[in-house]
Amino acid sequence: MNILTNSCVDCTLKSNAVSVLDSNELCALDEGCSRTRYEKGELIFKEGGPVQHIIYLREGFVKLVKRGAGGKDFIFSISKKGSYLGLQNLNKETKTNFYSAISLTQAEVCFIDRDCFINLLKQNGEFALQVLSTVFSEEMNYFDRLVNNVQQQLPGRIANAISYFAREVYSKNPFVLNLTQTEIASLVGTSRESVSRILKEFQEMGIISIQRNVFTILNETRLEEIKQKG
Repeated sequence: MNILTNSCVDCTLKSNAVSVLDSNELCALDEGCSRTRYEKGELIFKEGGPVQHIIYLREGFVKLVKRGAGGKDFIFSISKKGSYLGLQNLNKETKTNFYSAISLTQAEVCFIDRDCFINLLKQNGEFALQVLSTVFSEEMNYFDRLVNNVQQQLPGRIANAISYFAREVYSKNPFVLNLTQTEIASLVGTSRESVSRILKEFQEMGIISIQRNVFTILNETRLEEIKQKG
């Protein structure tokens, strides 16, 4: 973990929400914000740890992990640059983090003081609307995948995960996947061996190609059919 210095006023990687703030509001944000770089695999914040900040992901990819029954970790989402983490901490009754955030790649994050963030939401309606839109988009995506994981058979769940990576996380095809097969298994709720088997079947069917960690969707129509059939 490395502490970085950078002014919110001069930042070239502002979120859509922060872009609507005026110069005085940006200066206020700057006073309550600190920027840090994490290496791959580092813990950004821990489930059950004390709540102090709202986190803005400036660069990189982060996995969000929730501890389940029997102490087993469940990956419920992958966040990319431009995401806010810990927005549920805006509730002053929230004292501890609901989940853990762990960097999948080198990542830069801004830690924003919770009270500072709340004050900006109160002062600037457009800023609040932009933040709310971010929450809505991320939660709808999560709910869709949660329902699919409950209702679909394993091939459908893995097809849905591949589509999620291409469309929502990396926004391109081919894409370099930063997750291991064990982490994919944690995301879809199965074993690493089952993930390996289904991925091999998809390759043999000509649906995808995997070269090291580079995934290419070769037949989007067939992948979508498997998603729909579940």
